[in-house]
Amino acid sequence: MKLKKFKKIVFLVFGSNHRFSSLGNFGKSKIYKNILLISLGGRFKSIIGRILYFLGIGKFIAIEANPFLKNKKNSINLWFNGTWKIFKELKSYNNNYVNIYNPLINEEQKIFQIYPLIYKKKNFNKNPKIIFMGKIWYTPSESLITSNFLQINKEKILEKFDLIDHENFWSNNKDNQKIEILYKKYRIIKTYLREQIIININKNFKNNFDIYGEDKSDTGVIFKKPVYNTNAIKNIYEGNICIDTGPVPGSMSLHPRSLTILESNGLLIQAKQNDSVKVWDNLNEKIIFNDIESLLAKIDLLLTDQKMFNDYLDMIYEKFKSSEYKNYETLKENLRL
Repeated sequence: MKLKKFKKIVFLVFGSNHRFSSLGNFGKSKIYKNILLISLGGRFKSIIGRILYFLGIGKFIAIEANPFLKNKKNSINLWFNGTWKIFKELKSYNNNYVNIYNPLINEEQKIFQIYPLIYKKKNFNKNPKIIFMGKIWYTPSESLITSNFLQINKEKILEKFDLIDHENFWSNNKDNQKIEILYKKYRIIKTYLREQIIININKNFKNNFDIYGEDKSDTGVIFKKPVYNTNAIKNIYEGNICIDTGPVPGSMSLHPRSLTILESNGLLIQAKQNDSVKVWDNLNEKIIFNDIESLLAKIDLLLTDQKMFNDYLDMIYEKFKSSEYKNYETLKENLRL
């Protein structure tokens, strides 16, 4: 490969191999038109990335501040989990980007949008399982959100999941004006909502539901051991109904879990996010839910209608078949290439 033919070279640097799964297919070295993206993940390769950064060769994307890059002329820092620190402690560095938007944080949020790269369209002739991966336990805090508050608000939250994405839900407490407090409260309620969704699916479809992850509370849900191997995760998602309750730190349709599901040829069924209508368009009514009743109805239909299951997969593939170009645009815009 002759490097001279590429106008720009971008190095994707992350010290932990764990982050490779968050990046999905975008985390692999690839040519995007005239941009060569080179992935330098793991302890040894990330050291090479640091050296190249010091020498000023190319442009750089650092993941989760490992390493943290300060030179805004040739680098950006990309945060997947989201953290209020980037809006407070690191505010002076304007090369911080997030992959998860939080609708309640009244600060500029630079979004680095990654699109799924689905390399092969697949159809399936089998009875699908319902799959969820992740933790569902949350920790109420008397100083933040009590169990009593959650019980009082449980019914209206379950009737409209995205209620917590609106300022009106939080406006009656002056402490919610503090970004770090609001951020912590939001995470607690988002995880509580995830717990309630999983409990309700399990109650109605227990024999068809496989749950991988952790549960430190007494919910009565039986969990399989967490799976961390990337290929094993893809095999579990493939050809199944895959539940995504949305990212805990914010509200975003295309985030690490949903990207993995889509790239694994799993059928994504997702809780409504801040950008659902924009991202999903004509698929919005088919795969997006905003309350328990609509979620259970969608699952019931897809478990019994194999043609509809495959039709939805085909529609998803068609929607993202130009993702390579969209990722090129993301790189070009945010790195000013």
